[in-house]
Amino acid sequence: MIRIGLGMLTVVLALSLFLAPAPATAQTSTMGDTRAWVKKYDRNHDGKLDRDEFYQAVVDAFFLRDKDKDGYLAMSELTEASPEALRAVKHKDSARISLQEYINALFKDFDAADTDGDGLLTVEEIERYRQTVR
Repeated sequence: MIRIGLGMLTVVLALSLFLAPAPATAQTSTMGDTRAWVKKYDRNHDGKLDRDEFYQAVVDAFFLRDKDKDGYLAMSELTEASPEALRAVKHKDSARISLQEYINALFKDFDAADTDGDGLLTVEEIERYRQTVR
């Protein structure tokens, strides 16, 4: 059965994990993980992720998760994923999504997390979004 965002998050799994709901007991450690993840993809070092930086994080996450390297993510490869990624795969007969479908799903999460509408994600916005989708 799919667990929507329970468990520890790691830096390398990109925003699909950081936008997944956070367990209440891991709030302190996930804030540090989120900061490290943002820093990893923040090419201009402004402490935020713009849409291009986010895009790179999503692509990296896709290929990291695509364990069988078939160019698709199946439900089994989305054990911890954002709500939009799970919705995208659940609405398909094949129960798998392509890179473009994954990107589209996660940009919906980006827009939902970007509460001030400036086109940038801060650590605080990511953490706030994770709490709201729990």
